[in-house]
Amino acid sequence: MTKVSVEDRLDIHDMIARYAWALDTGDVDGYVNCFTEDAWIFHGPDGRLEGRAGLKQLTEQLWYARPDHYLGRQHRMSQVLLSHEGPDIRIKAFWSILQQRVATGESFVFALGTWDGLATKIGDDWQLKSLYVDIWRGRNVPWVGDARAGETTTEPTLPF
Repeated sequence: MTKVSVEDRLDIHDMIARYAWALDTGDVDGYVNCFTEDAWIFHGPDGRLEGRAGLKQLTEQLWYARPDHYLGRQHRMSQVLLSHEGPDIRIKAFWSILQQRVATGESFVFALGTWDGLATKIGDDWQLKSLYVDIWRGRNVPWVGDARAGETTTEPTLPF
């Protein structure tokens, strides 16, 4: 398997940072420009949205349809894995959203999940062709270990 070059790796990490900054600061054009013209995104309850018009529709649903719901969020992608998929690069990552309720100053972890994207190079820039945002809700947390880890107990297990 061919490794992703250091230059491409850094450029893709920059694109991910631009995505998060734009998403979390209300920069619709900056967010949409992280995607190709014909890109699609699958995002939790909103389903699959296609093209830049669909991406703008998603921002309307997430940012503006619910006042004071999105302001103060910080998307964080971590443990980013990159691999070649033909001329494109597959991006897999864990994500979390830190949030501050602006009205109260309360900070908390809003949600967790995984990110599975496909990026392509257009000119000198990497852009997302597709992005599947999996929001963890109960049993869909990825796990390849022994199934016993997913068993529930009625009593909390303390480490001491």
